[in-house]
Amino acid sequence: MRPKFNFDFPIVQDQALDLLVGVMDNEDHPIEGRSAGNHLMLVIPIKDRHFWSPWLNIEARENDLPDPSTHIQGRFSPNPSVWTAFMLVYSSLAVLAFLAAMFAVSQLIMGKPPWAFYFLIPITLISAAMYWASLIGQKIAHDQMQLLYRVTLETLAHSSGIETLTHPEP
Repeated sequence: MRPKFNFDFPIVQDQALDLLVGVMDNEDHPIEGRSAGNHLMLVIPIKDRHFWSPWLNIEARENDLPDPSTHIQGRFSPNPSVWTAFMLVYSSLAVLAFLAAMFAVSQLIMGKPPWAFYFLIPITLISAAMYWASLIGQKIAHDQMQLLYRVTLETLAHSSGIETLTHPEP
């Protein structure tokens, strides 16, 4: 569900991190972010951000190859508050579905009509609607995801001396 990418660049880890932090601080680039150690979080500026705007979490690790290089792993996610809200609702729906199913099984065991199974219908519909909304949100956020992805890769590729970088969509 959360797109990710992995690349190796022929530069040392500190240089890669400095370049990406420089992009976040540069007013010419349409991204903001935070960094902590070898972890960066790139986001869209507040003025352009909307409910579905993506966050790009980047981790940089040094490779133990003969030549110094840095492995970059990026993973897209929604805003943490949106992610938390979705997971809270999904967890609540799972608990409600479990309770309804247990109540319905108890009704069956007692020889009564299992009307509690009917509670599973709206729970399933709400879950499906939320999943559908998340897919629509991913489509809405696609251009911003591509922007974060492109800026990251072009910054590192340009400094690495890589002229053309062919990369698939995340």
